[in-house]
Amino acid sequence: MEILMGILSLASNASTWRGYHYYADNHVLFVDKIDENEYFGEVRGGADTPYHVKVNVKNPRKSHCDCPLADGRRVICKHMVALYFSVFPNEANSYIQDIKDNL
Repeated sequence: MEILMGILSLASNASTWRGYHYYADNHVLFVDKIDENEYFGEVRGGADTPYHVKVNVKNPRKSHCDCPLADGRRVICKHMVALYFSVFPNEANSYIQDIKDNL
C-alpha cells in the first residue's frame, strides 16, 4: 500500500481535494493501463480541451500532465489525482471517509 500512497502524499491538500471532486464529478474521460505501474488518461478541466495525464504509481515523480500547473514540472496536480482515484476507487473512498471522520 505504501507505493499507492505516493501520489497522494506528494500532492498538495488543494490538489488532492480538487482531484477528488474531478473524479467524483466524472471529469476523467478514459483510463488506459500502460503497464503494471503506469496509467494514461484524459481529464476534463475548466477548458474545452482535456488534459493528457500519465500516472506512475511506483515512481510518482515520473507522472505527467500537460496542464499549466504540472507541464514540465515534477508536481502532482489535481488531474493526476483524479486519474489515480479512477484507477484506485477504494483510495478515493478512504480519502473522503477520512475527511468525514475528521469533521
